Amino acid sequence: MMKLYVTDLYRVEMHYPLDEVQMDTLYYLYQPLIGSQALQLYMMLYMEGKRMRHFIAPSSLSRLTSFLLMNVMELEKAFRSIEAIGLLKSYVKHDSEMTQYVYSLNSPLSLKAFFKNTILSSLLQLSLSEEDFQKTIQYFKISKENLDGYEEVTARFQDVFTIVHKPKGTRLLKYQEDFLEKQSSSLTVDYDMDLLYKSLSDYQVNRSLLSKEDLEYVIGLAQVYRIDALTLASLMKDAMESKGLNKKRFRASIQKYFDVQQSSQLQEVYHKQPMQYQTAEQSTSPLVLHMKYLDSLTPYELLKEKQGGKEPVYHDLMIVEMLMVQLGLKPAVVNVLIEYVLGKNNNRLSKRYCEAIGASWARKKINTAMEAYHELMNNQAPSEQPTEETPMNTQSNQVSSEELMDLLNQLKEGQL
Repeated sequence: MMKLYVTDLYRVEMHYPLDEVQMDTLYYLYQPLIGSQALQLYMMLYMEGKRMRHFIAPSSLSRLTSFLLMNVMELEKAFRSIEAIGLLKSYVKHDSEMTQYVYSLNSPLSLKAFFKNTILSSLLQLSLSEEDFQKTIQYFKISKENLDGYEEVTARFQDVFTIVHKPKGTRLLKYQEDFLEKQSSSLTVDYDMDLLYKSLSDYQVNRSLLSKEDLEYVIGLAQVYRIDALTLASLMKDAMESKGLNKKRFRASIQKYFDVQQSSQLQEVYHKQPMQYQTAEQSTSPLVLHMKYLDSLTPYELLKEKQGGKEPVYHDLMIVEMLMVQLGLKPAVVNVLIEYVLGKNNNRLSKRYCEAIGASWARKKINTAMEAYHELMNNQAPSEQPTEETPMNTQSNQVSSEELMDLLNQLKEGQL
């Protein structure tokens, strides 16, 4: 796309108006991929297209920036998004004194075409949580009555209508080419097919077993997960069977490969508690010693220890990375959260549970392990409050060494 200027002129072309299902498709399927600004632009152009016949002269792009409250750079980005996703085609003409664009709107893909498109359906699944993705699919499903035992009694055309032939030169219906049809266009991607075919040949993969649909499927996933042609050929070879490509096995392989590659890109999980936020108390009480122990470990090391020295699963590492990157939690604070959630959730690290507590701690600016521990103790439900005296409810704020040892053991075992 060319650089835009607010003085550039534009016209909008469209064919048939969008129906209700298409509107839902734009908001529920396309918006998570292109963003709200790009969808706003598409809808603005759609409204303009319906009324452009009333405009004597083309409009300037300043009209769009004013209505959409976007600057030119944001407008450019939004245009690129709806073009790349297949919702818009742009044409430009340069005169000596002006630049004029024609924006031709495409309808969104049908539901079947969208979910059949490997790239779009996969990106939607990656953009949404599993719960929201399933809700979205369910939203578009149509419940059908079980017709077992029913007999179809629908009237047939010839039972109701009689065709009356009129004199020559007249016709009952216009020819099909006299009608416009809705235009839709999917996204287009480039891939090194020559290298892929050569690699498949090197792996002695019989290309005749691969249909056009198979190739579109694997290339779509390769684009989603950014897999190069050499690696893709290797993954395809492992998923080939005597009858052709096993898509289920291929998808599992490509996701596993992606997870392994991504795990090497994690960074925050390998950091220890910064010196200025480490436990400063010089007491040798078991609680203080345990907080210092959590200061000395990275979240990665703690998870590895919790799994008996085995490599932490990628799902858990991603949750921890999210807590540290998006919420800005310190390593030792995350360590306290890990122990607490594992203890309360049957040794499973729940993403929602971690997010809820982590967001609260981020808002309260909790930066040390001791602060996180006290926050947990202060927010226990009444039924969870210990019946025996603890450091928070004794009058003298002192507890016996036996109680502290018990508390330490609970922390180490993930019971708090």
